[in-house]
Amino acid sequence: MMAKARANEREWKSHCSTPRLLDGYVGLTIAGGVVALAHSLVSNGAAELGIWELAIFIGLAGLLDAMVVPMAGVGAMAASFAVFFGGVLAVGAAPTAWVAALAVLWSEGMMRRRPLARAAFNASHSVLSLLAVGWLYGLLGGEPGRVVLSGWRPVGAIAVAAVGLWLLETGWVSVAMALEKGGGLGRRLGLAAGPGLAWDGALASVGLLLALLYQSRWQLLEQGSWSSTGGLFLVATVLIPCGLLYYAWRLQGSLQQVYSQSLRTLGALLEAKVEGSQPGHGEQVAKLAASLGERLELAPAQVEQLRYAGYLHDIGKVGVPTSLLSRGREQYGGEPEAVRLHATIGAGILSPVRFLGPAAEMVKAHHERWDGLGYPVGLQQGQIPLGARVLALANAYVGMTHSPSQPLTPEQALHRLRQAAGSRFDPEVVELLAELLYASHEVARAAAGAMEYAPR
Repeated sequence: MMAKARANEREWKSHCSTPRLLDGYVGLTIAGGVVALAHSLVSNGAAELGIWELAIFIGLAGLLDAMVVPMAGVGAMAASFAVFFGGVLAVGAAPTAWVAALAVLWSEGMMRRRPLARAAFNASHSVLSLLAVGWLYGLLGGEPGRVVLSGWRPVGAIAVAAVGLWLLETGWVSVAMALEKGGGLGRRLGLAAGPGLAWDGALASVGLLLALLYQSRWQLLEQGSWSSTGGLFLVATVLIPCGLLYYAWRLQGSLQQVYSQSLRTLGALLEAKVEGSQPGHGEQVAKLAASLGERLELAPAQVEQLRYAGYLHDIGKVGVPTSLLSRGREQYGGEPEAVRLHATIGAGILSPVRFLGPAAEMVKAHHERWDGLGYPVGLQQGQIPLGARVLALANAYVGMTHSPSQPLTPEQALHRLRQAAGSRFDPEVVELLAELLYASHEVARAAAGAMEYAPR
């Protein structure tokens, strides 16, 4: 018992070390941002912004910073990327770094009421990223205030600067998320490569337009001084396309939520109609399966399919006679053949729906066993789809801890699942569940009582 308590204590302390690393990383980033801003005050070679220009750039960047699009694996990305990238091209990295710092602190600290440490971290990593990209842009031959689109060299410098800014901004946040939630940095960057590059690629085009308009502002306005009319024109030219991009991305996210909510409702209706089903079982399974999928660092689309499969994993029971579902296993010495068919029936119901194809495969195989003694096919080990292995474990854990007759504690359920690892369940997925439970403090609290150790 003492050895087990010490093992639990070591496992819990290993989870507690991550927040300290995260705090250190955030603190170093903020300190680096402050030092870099101070150093930029004495740097030369960058264009200067007048008071009205500075106010317009900060206001525009602050408004766009509030246009946040969630990105799986890297948190969220803001539309202010357009102003920051355009600023590097149009006026140089040093003035743009100050614009970014003031705009992010205003947007996150005052408009969105985020904690000061978080706002300072986001402002600091933007400052460091912009200064680094400005140096890279100059190294490649780029000159602030002189955007040239003729020839491979200047175009290449602009393209490299855009990719570099995306990589630095995304990388900085990905490291923080890896420290906070676990997982490899490379994998998180891979998850962001598709949607993140598409989003920031579109914003980089808007930023380039901003730089060109700013560079040609006198000719466009046919006057020799900056005016409120010119500022409003510049703001509208950038704000409108960024707003449309933001609306399109948010609409896509809203449709995803509609799909998920519809399937969640359908699962709840099935539980209400099918005798023997426990209300809320599907939702709990979906939540846990999705959490395990995220910890496995699956692609966002795969995590969503896991969630869908969790909601509807028992949909095939609509094709099983109620008389069989209402009787316990002990009356049959196990599950009757008709009940075993529910996995195949459920997959048959979901398969015709195109976007539920992967979920249908998970539903069909979620009663397969690691040792090959499951059903309906008798798949074993790696033959079983990973999503089905995750779904099976989530289904078993929720069934144990939410049983209406004899619910188990999280620690008791985990102990039983570990006993079945290698026979019924994938051992690696079982240990992944253990990590998730310790990270959420569920098992840690139970273990703490036995070893008189209070985690902080």
